[in-house]
Amino acid sequence: MKNQTHHLINIIIYGLGFLLLWEWLRPVGAITDTGSVTAFVLFIAIAFLLSYFRVHFLISGAVKLLYMIVALKIWYFPGSILDLTWVQEMFGEIGYNTGMMFGREWGSLTYMYQSLLFFILLWLMTYLLHYWLMVRRSILLFYFMTITYICVIDTYTEYDGKMSILRAVIIGFILMGMLALERLVKREGLALFRINRRKWMVPLVILLGCSSVLALAAPKAAPIWPDPIPYLESLSANGTGIGGGGNSKAGYDPDDSRLGGPFEADPSVVFTAEVTDEHYWKIETKDFYTGKGWEQSRPEDEGEEMNFQADELVPIADNADRGKGEEVKEEKVMMVTTYPHILYPYGLEKIEGNENRYFALNPVSEKITSYEGGSEIELNEYSLSYRPASYSLKKMKGTGDGDVEAEGFLERYTQLPEDLPERVSLLSEEITKDKDNWYDKVKAIEQYFRENGFVYDQQDVAVPGAEQDYVDQFLFETQKGYCDNFSTSMVAMTRSLGIPARWVKGYTEGTFSKQVDKDYQLFEVTNDNAHSWVEVFFPGVGWVPFEPTVGFSNNVRYAYDLELDDSEGEETPAEDKEETPAPESQQQQPQPDLVNEDSSGVDGAQSFLQEHTGKFFFGLIAILLLIGVGYYLRRRWIPYLYILYYRTQKSESAFPKAYLALVKQLERHGVKMEDGQTLRSYSHYVDTHFGTYEMTSLTNNYERLLYGRDLSTEEWVKLRELWENLIKKTTG
Repeated sequence: MKNQTHHLINIIIYGLGFLLLWEWLRPVGAITDTGSVTAFVLFIAIAFLLSYFRVHFLISGAVKLLYMIVALKIWYFPGSILDLTWVQEMFGEIGYNTGMMFGREWGSLTYMYQSLLFFILLWLMTYLLHYWLMVRRSILLFYFMTITYICVIDTYTEYDGKMSILRAVIIGFILMGMLALERLVKREGLALFRINRRKWMVPLVILLGCSSVLALAAPKAAPIWPDPIPYLESLSANGTGIGGGGNSKAGYDPDDSRLGGPFEADPSVVFTAEVTDEHYWKIETKDFYTGKGWEQSRPEDEGEEMNFQADELVPIADNADRGKGEEVKEEKVMMVTTYPHILYPYGLEKIEGNENRYFALNPVSEKITSYEGGSEIELNEYSLSYRPASYSLKKMKGTGDGDVEAEGFLERYTQLPEDLPERVSLLSEEITKDKDNWYDKVKAIEQYFRENGFVYDQQDVAVPGAEQDYVDQFLFETQKGYCDNFSTSMVAMTRSLGIPARWVKGYTEGTFSKQVDKDYQLFEVTNDNAHSWVEVFFPGVGWVPFEPTVGFSNNVRYAYDLELDDSEGEETPAEDKEETPAPESQQQQPQPDLVNEDSSGVDGAQSFLQEHTGKFFFGLIAILLLIGVGYYLRRRWIPYLYILYYRTQKSESAFPKAYLALVKQLERHGVKMEDGQTLRSYSHYVDTHFGTYEMTSLTNNYERLLYGRDLSTEEWVKLRELWENLIKKTTG
């Protein structure tokens, strides 16, 4: 009867712990793009069942690991489970993402790897809950964390935590009441049966039920902050002088007239793409800076759109020479959130996917839109052909003031507000004072942000006041912001030197999802990948992209042709730069596009990990297995470490520590001291178990030592022999 009651109590405690942990998972589906949390709930249920039945930790770990692998297979690797190619793909992706973690590229981790990390987190949480519930018999810390978590989620997201709080309070107090009773039973040595426990639990449940009903039914005072988000936004707006900017969500927005302020991350997928190389995805450019944001110098409906068919070359003006010598690449874009505009890489030649219809290129913004019968249409998928853009360093470094003569062009792309503070142009001149060509000046400005303490931040971002300039505030006051701050500032600084530049919007390369085949990789691009950067015009080269935002790289290819003739066709393709030794003069000259030593070290570590994925992964598994086996067999080898250690201890003061180490080892062996058992009783139990007298002798001397009697060195030597004989018996 007593044993049945004990098991029933443990089942109830585990069940309540499971329900309390479930409250952590409920908001996940509401505040993220996770399709379902059912698999995660089932995982923690299995983990608790394995803990309740005290399944050996190796078997328990294998079951959990198998569950994780099967779940990831079903979610991310469609196809037959018997086709074992998915195993190689999965471990390859794990190794790749591990390299990305070591490279500190947290935003590039794939959804599969994020799911794996979430499983591991739940594994750790279930272990901690087992420890708190069954060993410590205390859940106060986790209960406090749960209430805090629900309050924060309810306050700062769209999730309604009203019922979650109620459930957590009821479950938590019942659980704490039961655990308090279990601690009391253990501490006082009480023998409580089910009828006695009811006298404790029934009043507790009634009290909780009544108080919960009263709390729901009773009138409540209105909240001080009905919705804290608008309140915090108003504080930000009042502090900065205007209400512009504000707190918005990440993603593409055609209106850029008011920049600034924090934004909320949005990991929802916009499109997926099968690509051969990582690259940025361009949408449009803007050329008129107002001091608060960006607009077009001419409305888009005045741009005289250039129509073209799916089988025709895209009429982008500066495509003619840029990718000469490069192999044509084809990529496929599959939209999840559809738009009428086309996302495209640099060097675009053709678009397919709108047969019997047409596309239109706006020469003002370089935005490409899909049409049918005069109306914009949204394509679900389309294919792109392009030649990777490669830019001549020789031509760019040969460009200086006076090389662009078109006054209208210069006026349009060097425009700045009349009230732009003079210190912006003075800073630009100071940064570039030692540079004698446009390219070096632009690269100096691009590197300025990385070398002078500017910080990438999406939350603590100011909005310029009514009399403040967006660029001036960022450069001289906050020095903290995201891509819009960095890119707009670089355009303004470049223009202040008389160099034509414009602002570009689009997406970064996204996140690697899986390897499609030996040539193509699938990338997922989300709203969080929405980005802005800079293009600078060089005569004879065209518009060249630059990336000033700290922590980002746009993978631009340069033709290292500084020592070649001007003749067309002799430019060295970017791919050949590693095969052809650089001229001596070029080797001595610092390359402006090289990253700093820290990032080079990180890239090197990341490349090493990616190249040795298999060895790294299986080596890690081998190490973990060795650790696991060593831990499992610890009672066999730890005694010999004790013996080696205490043989070196000549002082009799080591005896008490040796005795306690012996008691600990006996517990590992399975000979445990019961609660309330005396040392003498325990020593007789040990001697009976092993058929010896050593433990009684050791215990008698240990008690004498506790009561003030000293040991001689000779006595310590004799006791150590008894101690060694007994501790060796625990290794069998």
